[in-house]
Amino acid sequence: MRRVLAVALLSLVAAPVLLADVSIIERRQARQKSAVDAGKAPHPRHPGGATGSIALIDAQGLKYFINTDITFSTSSSASGAMSEASYTHAVAASTSAGGTTSSTLNDSYDGYNTICLSLNNTVATCETGNANFVIYNKNGPATTECPGPVSHVNRQVVFPVQTVGSLHMSRKVFVPDNDQFARWLNYFTNTGATPQTVTMVVANNLGSDSNTKITGTSTGSLTPSVTDTWVTTFQNFTGKTTSDPRLGHVLQGPGGAVPLAGISFVNGDDNPFWGYTFTLQPGETKIIANFAVNQPTIAASKTRAAALVSLPPNTLQCTTTAEQAEIANFVAAPPIATVPTLSLGGLAALAAVLGIAALILVRRRTVSAAR
Repeated sequence: MRRVLAVALLSLVAAPVLLADVSIIERRQARQKSAVDAGKAPHPRHPGGATGSIALIDAQGLKYFINTDITFSTSSSASGAMSEASYTHAVAASTSAGGTTSSTLNDSYDGYNTICLSLNNTVATCETGNANFVIYNKNGPATTECPGPVSHVNRQVVFPVQTVGSLHMSRKVFVPDNDQFARWLNYFTNTGATPQTVTMVVANNLGSDSNTKITGTSTGSLTPSVTDTWVTTFQNFTGKTTSDPRLGHVLQGPGGAVPLAGISFVNGDDNPFWGYTFTLQPGETKIIANFAVNQPTIAASKTRAAALVSLPPNTLQCTTTAEQAEIANFVAAPPIATVPTLSLGGLAALAAVLGIAALILVRRRTVSAAR
């Protein structure tokens, strides 16, 4: 009787695991196909890349179009910037009367989150053809990494290193499938033998033209300053509605080692910019992080932006403990270790080990019963 029970136990433990491994493969393949069809997976792209050549959708159905391998000179649509962001379905968008209306909000940006080096260490908008600026651009194709927990397709776009003297700079752009934001990590490494002072500027074209309106800041003022951790804007209402998502720009966290050195947000101007000045010791790497928020209401954009400044766990997905320590303009909680996950082969190996362990248990009990 004990042997029967043990064999039954073995069947319950090992067989479902082995069958689950096959099921996981089938389900994952189906999900990946569905994700591509729905736009949640990176779209196939031309080998040379283009504006908006990778599209990733966050948990609320907001699709971000990420520029890769831009080969022309541009001040706001360079490599790693967003060409636009749009909802994939209708949402309850706020109206000027205080209610909501069903609308598929779209066209958030005309080029968002380009970065450049300001060689004279002043914070001013990045300009093509200006010798004081080196724009992160024309640096080769991007790759992707970090499968998401929901879509199981890569959620992070990795851009190559661009070298300026002894400074190496690169970028990673991340869009989660279990949260509502986009994240930029901008890496700077001093490969020289002496300290180097760096000024990084973020340039933007929000696409809202003269209808650009500042709706809030972390300090409560409608005149953003270097003390603000976030700013919210939108394309102002025309009549009772507006067709664009309500935007949040998350710039820094309280107490960050590298705070904002300059900022410009003005009503009626859709080209805001901000920047950071910091010193790198020989061999040192620092990361400047930014987050983008898109929401259907002004209130929601403020709430989401405010929630990101403390770097809650989801904001640190797809980062290592070393990268978390190198983020200089936010203060992270104690580092979140990257939790290893089993591949499909690993799951099969685990099932085999469990099966062997169950067989050993059966034999031991059989021998014990015989005695």
